[in-house]
Parts: sequence; C-alpha cells; structure tokens
Amino acid sequence: MIELPNIPRLYTALAEVLAVCLYADRLPLRCGKTATGAITVVWVIVLGAFLKCTGFVPLMWWIPCMLCAVSLLYIYLWGTRCVNWLEALYTTARAFMLAELAASVEWQLHCWVFPHRRGGDPLALLLLVVVYGAVYGEMYWLETSRPQPSGHLDISNKAALVAVVMAGTVFAVSNLLFLGNGKVTMMLYYVRTLVDICGVLILTVQQDQLREAALHKELTALDSVLHRQYEQYKRSKEGVKLINRRYHELKVQIADIRAERDRAKQDAALARMESGILQYEAENKTGNPVLDTLLTAKSMDCQEKHIQMTSVADGRALNFLTTREICTIVGTALDNAIESCAAEPDPEKRLIRTAVYVQNGFVMFRFENYCAEPVELGPDGLPARSTHGGYDLKSLRALAQQHGGSMTVHWENQWFTVRMLLPLPKKA
Repeated sequence: MIELPNIPRLYTALAEVLAVCLYADRLPLRCGKTATGAITVVWVIVLGAFLKCTGFVPLMWWIPCMLCAVSLLYIYLWGTRCVNWLEALYTTARAFMLAELAASVEWQLHCWVFPHRRGGDPLALLLLVVVYGAVYGEMYWLETSRPQPSGHLDISNKAALVAVVMAGTVFAVSNLLFLGNGKVTMMLYYVRTLVDICGVLILTVQQDQLREAALHKELTALDSVLHRQYEQYKRSKEGVKLINRRYHELKVQIADIRAERDRAKQDAALARMESGILQYEAENKTGNPVLDTLLTAKSMDCQEKHIQMTSVADGRALNFLTTREICTIVGTALDNAIESCAAEPDPEKRLIRTAVYVQNGFVMFRFENYCAEPVELGPDGLPARSTHGGYDLKSLRALAQQHGGSMTVHWENQWFTVRMLLPLPKKA
C-alpha cells in the first residue's frame, strides 16, 4: 500500500474554526458584534499559528498540544457567547468532533484523488472548499431545519460529561492506529472516518434528545399558561355575574328611594350613583362577552391594587378567536402589566392602557403600562428577566404565529408596550 501524508495542520485549524462558528452562530453574544468579530479574527490567527507550529512536535507532546488546541476552542466559546461553563464544554465537544470528521473525510478524498499533491495545490484547495462546504452545509441545515427552543438547552453535568467522554474516546480510537509503525495508509483513513462518523451521529442524537426535552418543557409551560388564564376567566365570569346582579339590585333600590323621598340633594346624589352605574355598564360592553368579562375582572384587580386602567376595546371582530385564545391574549398581557405596576411605589404612576381595535384587515391588541425601570430584551425579542413574563409572553407569540400574525414588545420613555397583530380571516 502507498504511504500517504498526514493532514495539513492548517486544514485541521480551518475545520475547527468552521465547526465552532457553526455551533456558536445560534448562541447569544456576550458582547457587541464588532468586539466579537475582532476577537474571532484574533482567535483564528492564534489557533492557526498554534496548530501550524506544533505540527512536528515529538509524540510525547502531541496530546498536550491537542488539549491546548481544544482549550482554545472552549475559551473562545465561553468568552464570546452568553453560556455557562457546561454549555461551553458541551458545545466544544460537539464542534471538535465535527471538525475531526470534516478533516478526515476531506483528507481521505484528497489522498484517494490526489495522492501526490500537496495541500496548497489549487486542485487540493478546490476539493477542500467542496468537501468542507458539503459537510458544514449539511450540518447547518440539520441545525436550522428543526424546531428550536427559544432559550438555552438545559445542559446537565451528565450530558456534558457524556459529550466530553464520547469526543475523547472517538478521538483516541480514530487516531490510535496512527501511533503504530508510522506509515499512513488509506485503511487508516477509512477507519478514522468511520469512527468519526459514529461519534458525530451519537452526539447529534444526544443533541436531539436535549432539544426535544427543552421543547417539551416549553410546551408544558405554555399549556400551563393557557390553562391558568382559562380557569381565571371561568372564575371571573361567575364573579361578574354576581356583580351585575348586585348592580341591578342597586338600581332597583335607587328607584325605590327616589319614589319615597324627593329632596333635591338626595336626588342629585342618586343621579350621580345611577350615572356611575351606567358608565360602568357602557365601559364593559365591547361586543364580545369573553372580553367583557376579562376587562371587568382585571379592572377589579386594578382597583384593589390602586392601579388606574383605561381601556378602549372593540370586541366585535374577535369571533374568529376561541375563548381560550382571548383569555390567553388579554389575561396574560394584563396580568404582566398589573404585576409590573403593583411594584411601582408611587400610586399616581400605576397606569395601564388597553386598546383593541380593527385596522386595515387586522386586529390590533395593544397593552401599555408605566414602568420606570428599563426592560432589557433578550435575543428572542422578549424580556431577558422574569419581569413582564417569561413563558407567558412566549405563549402570546406562539398564538400570534399560529394565526399568521406577530407579537412585539418594547420599552420606551418609561412605558412598556406589548403589541399583537392578527389578520382577520377572509370572508368566504
């Protein structure tokens, strides 16, 4: 068999850079894009120079040098992405394993097609671009084509340990045969590629399991939000019925008192009472009984917490939404707003504004509340902290997407705003 050359170290460096960048692309940045770009350039140069300079070290120094190279991958991920040390360790193991596979496949094809050409040959570089493009393009498609959880994966100690041990074991097995008599043959590359493929497949299956667990956790939380809002609506509906009955009794009492006593001051007071009752009835008749109940219930919550809530709502166009969906939209948004306003020390600034209206074939839900503290938004466009809802607002976004609409949040001039835009169904 023909003795073949080893993989150029710069090929290995490029494979590791591409693998790390592929997996880091979906992770939130720790600093700005400009700073991250500058750090990446420096890191690429350092990694390439280190692997190039250590390409001919004695065998006893080869493993320490590889550990140093892997440490550079880990330091880059942990330093530039908002991940904890377990997530960085887990991602490093996946990236290193993918880089080993890409480098092995490419160099095996190179030795099969161009056994006597060097790595810097134009045809060799063309093959490098084609193979790396195919391998990383396929992995990028696999990473982006499947549903992804909105937050970080829950990487446990066990998951990180499994990934690291698997990457280390595969690397050791795939390179063990190269420590024999020093001759590199195609058979060694066949074995190495096969072992690397198995390692990448195992880590990919593990990633899918973690992803599905995270999605299941999110769906469970979203379902809990939906159920909670619906249960609140049912309780509020019964409460509003009692309140309406009580208001009716008060009107009857007012009529009786007026019939018995006819003094001017009493008439004026009774007129004001009746006017207040009529105003209450007018404000809570939106044209949709579910929306009426929710606004009435939330208004009572606001009164208990000394919060001033104003609402302008046209519920006549909400018939295409189910009761649960209306409960989720209005109940969740107002619950978050009430929770935020209740923390405001100045009662005069506890303000909530609600609007539901139709415009240009869309239904607009708009919820605003005074919030003195700036609200930091995460990469997904939702509040980074638990204030103003975590999974709660995710449930609103998921509902909007189901109807082909959108949901956005922003903080400006001490007002936190949630907007949801839903297209009206086309009439048959």
